Amino acid sequence: MHRRFICRGGTPWPPPSSATRIVRKRGRRRSAAPTIALIIFILAGAVAAQESEETFTGFMHGIRANAVKGEVVYQRSDGSFPIETGLKLEIGDVIKTAPGACAEFLLQPGNYLRAGADTELQIINDQHDRMRIKLLRGTIIVEVLSKENLGSNYGPYEARYLIRALTPNAGVFMSEPGIFRINTSPAGPTELVVRNGSAVIKGQEVKAKRRAVVSGNNVAISEIDSKTEDAFDLWARERAETLVRANKDLKKTAAWARNQKEDQEPSVDLPNDGQRSTGSALVVSARPGTVNFVDDGVEFSHAQNDWQTVTEKTHLEAGDKLRTEANSFTELTLFPDTNLRLAGSSEALFEQLSNDAVSIKILSGSAILDVARFDRKQAPQITIAAGSGGGSMTATIADSGDYRIDVDKITVRSGKVTFKERSIGSCRTIAGEAVYECDKKRTDDFDYWSHYRGEGEFYDGLSMASYLTKTRQQRFQNTGFWFQQPGQTSYTFVPFRSEIFRSPYGGNYSTAVSPRRRLNRVNMGGRELRFP
Repeated sequence: MHRRFICRGGTPWPPPSSATRIVRKRGRRRSAAPTIALIIFILAGAVAAQESEETFTGFMHGIRANAVKGEVVYQRSDGSFPIETGLKLEIGDVIKTAPGACAEFLLQPGNYLRAGADTELQIINDQHDRMRIKLLRGTIIVEVLSKENLGSNYGPYEARYLIRALTPNAGVFMSEPGIFRINTSPAGPTELVVRNGSAVIKGQEVKAKRRAVVSGNNVAISEIDSKTEDAFDLWARERAETLVRANKDLKKTAAWARNQKEDQEPSVDLPNDGQRSTGSALVVSARPGTVNFVDDGVEFSHAQNDWQTVTEKTHLEAGDKLRTEANSFTELTLFPDTNLRLAGSSEALFEQLSNDAVSIKILSGSAILDVARFDRKQAPQITIAAGSGGGSMTATIADSGDYRIDVDKITVRSGKVTFKERSIGSCRTIAGEAVYECDKKRTDDFDYWSHYRGEGEFYDGLSMASYLTKTRQQRFQNTGFWFQQPGQTSYTFVPFRSEIFRSPYGGNYSTAVSPRRRLNRVNMGGRELRFP
């Protein structure tokens, strides 16, 4: 007997009535959709002449509404529309909740965002590897599930994709499992409450059972009473418990769970869904100036005042300028395992950019040059400069290391540079003619983001940036998906394999596609990945 279960994306609202069966014939071409088609095959013995086909709805990419209480609307273009459960949101959408209302949204599989009453937020980016939300006013709570035996030598924080929340006066970085509440107003302070886990705000790490209040450039951190919860906290907890129960209920009701036997090998097919491909982490363009990562709000110019939007297809050339808006980051590859990262509100000039020599001058803001490998005999000359006019400083890279270039100084956190025929090692700061000891601590959001991207060498010539890119891609592909039970309007998280995913509120997502810690196959757009 051959039973095939198909999980499709598309618009799941309103949910299908009694006709929950969606038939897809072999060989039929389908138009590109913004969500995945996920197919689960369960094979047992010989394949019968006739097939029984059942369907359900699920997805991995994008942001969707999962629960709505009260009046919640979204603004798109010039219109305003009510949000219904299952709605797929788009980049640029503005979400508003009325007084007394709240809503739940699905981010990357296993991560939730919940919006409280009288809240306004905007989706800046919905891609799984660069999720960015702007909280204009009100309150949100982000829940990030944990997983046992994550298996990263760089720590659990860096092995997950980052969720960034921007407020009028701060940025919050979240990737560690936990519960994070953010409160803000257009002209007031931003408050981050970490009930579980840890997060970064304004360059400051905030650990569990602590709150941070940002007012201007000041960050005040204090302890909290974790037992004190308001109505929104309680609703978020109730939703978390409901979703764990929904997952457990699938043990008896899910089609794959009902029909699996010990000798069956489930497999998951994830065709290309139109999402941007990050490519191979180990294949690097030989051309200096290739864009690896770019946020919205990054521009370059070939000629004076001729600014154009930077994309991942952009290739910079000698003489180009690169600039970023506030809270927008970008990363370029100069040579294999040598990356330049530019902070928000910054501008750089590429005086030379070729395989023979690179010369970079920071005109405003900050940059970090990560040189994971350096061969003194073969490496092209890399020159970094900061400042302008008579106060400018120029240094030449002389070893692998981590170099931060601010408009008024150059910091050698690790490595070595040549400055005015002097060899300057770590940890030293060059400011004008002075050279003094530097502070090794990360000081702002840009430092944390660069660390998250990966700095230095992992092992045997492999850069940490390449290793982390590959690790995160594999982890995302192997984690799980959002599943919608036929007849239900909301989704719950289902792991691909029976590994322990825990909610920081309590409870495990114990129902998985495979009853073992192994899934036979995952096929990503025709690219098959087998688990060891």
